[in-house]
Amino acid sequence: MGADRVRLNRTRRCARVLRRAVPVAALLAHTALASEGELEDQPPPSSAAEIVTQIERMVPEEPTTAPARRAWLPQPLQTLPPFFADTQLDARFRTYYLRKDRSDDELSEAWAMGGSIHYRSGWLAELFQAEIEGFTSQPIVAPDSRDGTGLLEPVQDGLNVLGIANGKLRYRGFTLTGYRQYLDLPYLNRNDSRMIPNTFEAITLEKSGGPLRFQTGYVWNVKLRNSDEFVSFAEALGLDRDRGIAYGGAIWDPSEDTHVGIYLGGMPDVATRVYAELGAGCDLGDGWRGRLDGQFTFIGDVGEDLLGDALDDTWNFAIRAATSHGGAVFRLGASFAGPNPPNEGNFGASASYVDLMQRTFNQAHEKALLASVSYDFAGLDLDGLTAVVNFAAGFDAELDGGRHESREVDLTLDYRLQGGWWKSFWLRVRGSWLHQAAAARDGTDVRVILRYDFPVI
Repeated sequence: MGADRVRLNRTRRCARVLRRAVPVAALLAHTALASEGELEDQPPPSSAAEIVTQIERMVPEEPTTAPARRAWLPQPLQTLPPFFADTQLDARFRTYYLRKDRSDDELSEAWAMGGSIHYRSGWLAELFQAEIEGFTSQPIVAPDSRDGTGLLEPVQDGLNVLGIANGKLRYRGFTLTGYRQYLDLPYLNRNDSRMIPNTFEAITLEKSGGPLRFQTGYVWNVKLRNSDEFVSFAEALGLDRDRGIAYGGAIWDPSEDTHVGIYLGGMPDVATRVYAELGAGCDLGDGWRGRLDGQFTFIGDVGEDLLGDALDDTWNFAIRAATSHGGAVFRLGASFAGPNPPNEGNFGASASYVDLMQRTFNQAHEKALLASVSYDFAGLDLDGLTAVVNFAAGFDAELDGGRHESREVDLTLDYRLQGGWWKSFWLRVRGSWLHQAAAARDGTDVRVILRYDFPVI
C-alpha cells in the first residue's frame, strides 16, 4: 500500500510539471518536431521513454551483456579465443536517391549506390579491440549540372575511403580509442544522413558505465560525408592554419528517467562551444508517458579570432515537451536564437530541436515554434512501419539585412523488416516543403533510401 501511494504521488508530481509545461509549448506550436540528429540512423521512437538526444548519444550506456556468439559459425571458429570467435564482419549496403529543389532556384539531384564493409574484432584478453570500415559511394544517375546533394564528391564523382581504422584499449571501465573513428558529440558527429557518414581522426577516452559517464579527447582531422580526404578543421573552414578540436563532455543519470549533460569543445584561435542539456520523464498512468527536455548552446570566438567578422558570440535556448501513448509520440516546443548566426562550421548534425531536413531555425534573432507527431504501426499488426510528421515555423530571422519568416513541413516513412536475415532491411521515404517569405519560390526535398546490413561471418 505504501509503495502504491509513493508511486501515485510521483505520478501526480510529474503530471503537474507537464500540465504547466505542455500548455506553454502548445501556445508556441501547433503541430510537430523531431530533430534530424535523432532520426539520422533510427526510425522515430514509439514512446517518449525511447527518445535519445544528442547528449545521450555522446556516451551510450555500456551493454549489460556481451554480444552473443554467432551460432551459425563453424564449430572450430566457435571454440577460438574471443578475439577471433567474436569477430564481426558485416556488409552494409545502401542506395540513395535525393532531389533538392532549393528556394533560390538551384536544383540538386543524384542517385547513388554503395555502402561499407565493417570489421570489428572481439576483445583480446578483455584489453584490446580493433575496428576497420571502408566506404564507397558510386553514381547511378548523377548529372553534372545538378551537383550538391552531398551523396557524391563534387562534381558528382564517386568516392572510396577507409573511414574507420582504430584500436581500443579497455581497463576497469575506461576505453581509450585512437585514430579513425566515429564521434557522436553535439554538433561534432557522424551526421549519417547521406551515403557516407563523417568520420574523424582522434584520440578519445571514455567511461560508459554507471550513472556518471564521460568522454574527452582531441580531434585533429575530419572527413566530411562527401569527401575521401581527412583534413584539419581549420582547413575545412578555409583557413590557412592547422587546428584541431579539444573537447570534454559528461552525462549524469540520477534516475532512470532523468539526465543532465554538458559538452565543451574548442578550436584554438577560432571558436569555443558550450552545450548543456536537461531531460526528465515519467509514467503518467493508463499507458501514457511524459518527457520534458531543455537545451542551451553558446558559441564564442577565442584567441586570434581567425574567422573575424564571420563569427561573433551567440547562443541558442530551446525547450521541448513530449508525451506518448499506444505507439504515438507528440512533441511541442520552442527555440530562441541569439544576436548572431552560428558560423563556426558544420562538422555534424545539429543538436538543436529545430533542425529539420532543409533548415535549422537558429539564425540571428530567430524564434522558432515546433511540433511533431510520430506513430509506430505495430499496434495495427504492421510491424516495422513507422511515420513522423515534423513542422517548424521561424520568425524574425535576420538575413540579408532584413527580418524573415519561414515554415517547413517534413514527412518520413520507415519500413524495417522484422526477424531473421532480413531484420536490417530498411526502406526510408522522405519529403519536405519549405516556405521562406523572402525567397523566390518554395523549396522541396525528396529522398528515398534503402539500407541493408548483413553478416559476412
